Order: sequence, then structure tokens, then C-alpha cells
Amino acid sequence: MNQPGGKDRIGAVLARMNLPSVVDRDSLVASVAWRRGRPIRLAPVPHRLIPSNHYGMWLARVSDDVIVYTDDTSDVHATHIVCHEIAHMELGHDHDAIGDTTLDADRLRGLEPVVGSSAVLGAFGRSNYSSEQEYDAELLATHIMSRVSRRTANVDERTGRILGSF
Repeated sequence: MNQPGGKDRIGAVLARMNLPSVVDRDSLVASVAWRRGRPIRLAPVPHRLIPSNHYGMWLARVSDDVIVYTDDTSDVHATHIVCHEIAHMELGHDHDAIGDTTLDADRLRGLEPVVGSSAVLGAFGRSNYSSEQEYDAELLATHIMSRVSRRTANVDERTGRILGSF
């Protein structure tokens, strides 16, 4: 079966990321921020502030990036959301996003105290990517997630065994 972005491309991006065999979430974010030359902030927010009933999204601001995720999710899910949004960054999906990448005024006002949303240049959520881009981001996120330390995600033993199988 022919995969959208190709296993070779995902492998090349993962190699370029040069991650250690085990990394914690904060170190992962710092590494990606350093390589991109832009700080990345993580911001848990109320679910109602994330469009289209999704769980996270990437906000590109003038001088940094913010990954927002719903504050009512588990640590494991939050880590996966962060890995997924980082995958979109690493794959350059902001350059060929589709649809409206702006946020409505109500959401901007709601996000202002958390992320300083007045400086948001683009908001990238699931509706801004093609199915192929989402597939590739999910595949890369799964590879990244397999390296994220279980200490970061506070997972139970059973979940740890499942994550360790990837």
C-alpha cells in the first residue's frame, strides 16, 4: 500500500530531528524550538476555546509558536497532541495549509489571557490540513511518541506497555 507522505520522508524527518532514544516532553519541545529558531510554548486551555471540537492546535505567532490543548485531557493524550502538532511543524504543513487559518474574535478574546492571542498570525487545526497531511502528522507523532519518556506522561503500567510496543 502506498502511504501518503511515504515512509522514507517520515524517516528522514525523524532522523533530522535527531532525538535521543528516550526524551521527555519538555526536552522534545525545547529541541524542536531550537532547531526551528522559534520558541514553542505549551498552553492548556478550556476545551471550548479550541475550534471544531478538536483537542489541540498550533498557533503561529509573530515571534513564537504556541501549542494549545484541552486542559481536561490526560497527560498521555496531551503529550500525543503536542507530538502531533510538532509533527505538523516538522513536516512544514503551515506552508500549504488549507482553509481559513484565522480565529474568530470570541476565541481570540478567550485565548488572550493564556497565549496573548493578539499576535496570532495563523491558527492550524485539523480542518486546515488534507487527509494526507493528517496521516503523515499522525504517523510521525506516533514515532515521536514512542520516544517520549513515560515519566512525562504519567502513564500506568498497562498503558506504558502499549506505548512501548510502537
